[in-house]
Amino acid sequence: MSQKTTFITTPIYYISGEPHIGHVYTTIAADVLRRTALTRGSAFLLTGTDEHGQKVAAAAAAAGISPQAWTDALVPRWQALTTRFGVVCDDFIRTTEERHQRVVVAVFEALKARGEVYLGTYEGWYCTNDETFWLEAKLVDGRCPNPECRREVQWISEQNWFFSLAKYRDRLLAYYRANPHWLKPQSVWNEMYAAIESGLEDLCISRSNVSWGVPLPDSRVMYVWLDALLNYISAIGYGVDPSRFEAYWPADVQLIGKDIARFHAIIWPALLWALDLPLPRLVYAHGWLTVDGQKMSKSRGNVVNPFALADRFGADAVRYFLLREAAFGSDFSYSEQKILQRYVSDLGNDLGNLVHRSLAMLAKYRDSLVPAIAPSSLVLPAQHLGERVYEAFAGLQFREGLDAVWELVSGLNRLIDERKPWALAKAGEDAALDALLYEICEGLRWIALCLEPIMPEKARAMWQQLGLAGEPTGSWAELLQWGLLPPGTRTVPGAPLFPRLLDDVPVA
Repeated sequence: MSQKTTFITTPIYYISGEPHIGHVYTTIAADVLRRTALTRGSAFLLTGTDEHGQKVAAAAAAAGISPQAWTDALVPRWQALTTRFGVVCDDFIRTTEERHQRVVVAVFEALKARGEVYLGTYEGWYCTNDETFWLEAKLVDGRCPNPECRREVQWISEQNWFFSLAKYRDRLLAYYRANPHWLKPQSVWNEMYAAIESGLEDLCISRSNVSWGVPLPDSRVMYVWLDALLNYISAIGYGVDPSRFEAYWPADVQLIGKDIARFHAIIWPALLWALDLPLPRLVYAHGWLTVDGQKMSKSRGNVVNPFALADRFGADAVRYFLLREAAFGSDFSYSEQKILQRYVSDLGNDLGNLVHRSLAMLAKYRDSLVPAIAPSSLVLPAQHLGERVYEAFAGLQFREGLDAVWELVSGLNRLIDERKPWALAKAGEDAALDALLYEICEGLRWIALCLEPIMPEKARAMWQQLGLAGEPTGSWAELLQWGLLPPGTRTVPGAPLFPRLLDDVPVA
């Protein structure tokens, strides 16, 4: 039986405005998971845009254009974001696409046929910004209880369709207890478990007084959040291509921000059960990038332009910073100065200088030709590196995986300082010099392979400077064997991987 494709999803991004660095954070993490999975098998990464709802309609009206024209104008910007940061998406879904809307309507009809939805009257408070219904008891000073919103809510009274969410309370609690690791990190698990334990209300899943959404057969439109959640199965052929759907579902990792955990950790599993579908293997709600202790948000005016950031530091340096700076899952404070520090210290001085001086010495002493293989002192320390990095990256412990790679980076720098190739050359100790130069070049090959998921462009540049054909991709079980760098390979020293930055102009 063939191995199942590793299926990874990002949340689909709500396009009421321009993308910011927080969106990049999630998407880069998904891309690293995809690239890591490819070292052992096959992978499929899904991302996309959430384009319905009152907030989008209001933004389009303010711009004097239709909601469809508004989203059509913005989507290329979001697609360009993935390209700019080297993210390889296997599919990019838009909720305005016919393939998605067809599934949304089919799911609604299936839920109705199964008795999972019913028609009732909704009276309550609605936050347009969060596209969320709130009980009066949840409001804070009469406003939206979301601490990142706190906007005014409006009273709505409509006859709508309701999903029988409340009846899944006990099943959800039992599943959480039996599967303590399906939702991470632990803090989010604790929060969602407490929310379920305190009681659930049936969910209003349609709107009568909103026109911008997936139209239902009775002239209502689907509630934007239910519409959005269904992208994860509409994109892989649910109800249309059963064999394709079964090849991917259940998802292996669904990455989300912790602010949307309720939808993915309470509503989504109940909805899947209502459709007799298995739950994703892991939902991971990562933390926020903060500025001066506050989450980045358009309303605060503290969002960071990711395109400008990539233009200044390079996309790979930004990828590295975001995944090395803090444990994935926790909030962490962003600043341009912190990126600069990582760029200069880790990337410029540690890695970039290692590559540059290693290949410069090979050019000086051996005409850029890799010498013969010799016994290495690095074989034993490095032999488990691939396993360590794979387990860390696949487990979303990106910082720990990078720490393991940097042990080899530091080890090679230390090797050069301690054994002094220049002294060996001066003393005419050719065999010792050959052994050392091979050891260094082979170590660089390993580093390029292990860094490819994090920094694909720079790993490719390392690979090319080592004179190797193709890409630094493939099976780590086969490629991370010591001594596979062919003797006689002509290296091609190139420009510094991380050139010195010439200005300190803040990124807008």
